[in-house]
Amino acid sequence: MTAKRAPVINLSSLKGGSNNFSHEENMEGFEAVRVRRMMAYAIDVVCIFFISIIATVVATLMGIITLGLLSPLLAIGLMLVPLAYHTVTIGSQMNATVGMRFMGLEVYLYSGEEPDYLTALVHSGLFYFSMAVTSSLILLVSLFNSKGRLLHDYVTNSGIRQARNSTKGL
Repeated sequence: MTAKRAPVINLSSLKGGSNNFSHEENMEGFEAVRVRRMMAYAIDVVCIFFISIIATVVATLMGIITLGLLSPLLAIGLMLVPLAYHTVTIGSQMNATVGMRFMGLEVYLYSGEEPDYLTALVHSGLFYFSMAVTSSLILLVSLFNSKGRLLHDYVTNSGIRQARNSTKGL
């Protein structure tokens, strides 16, 4: 007796969102994105550290000059250094932080446009918020999708891929 096979449904005609690429083209450029993304973030943490040192020196001098009146505002400004770093670098023409450029990655939007500063701000803010709320457990989301996307990537309709233009690298 032969077993009956279930009917095959062809889903290749379905397109997710405004993505106009086939599955094969869509998976191109996503090799080892998770590992590269982690390495890029480690490089970014070092960059943020040095920027924060410079910002701390400037804030200390400004606090001394203003006799401590600006100290609360300067403290808030120092907390915003990582957010500003990611917003400015991702929203720039390079579409990547220094670490991402070093690792050959870039941020892209599924609409086909490049991320602007507002999108970069939302992307960065959601990243830091989700990291703080979940104690970094939110990073496990990348294990459940083939492109290594995280929650803030889904919300901003963006992703990380290998840089397509070699002139964008360092």
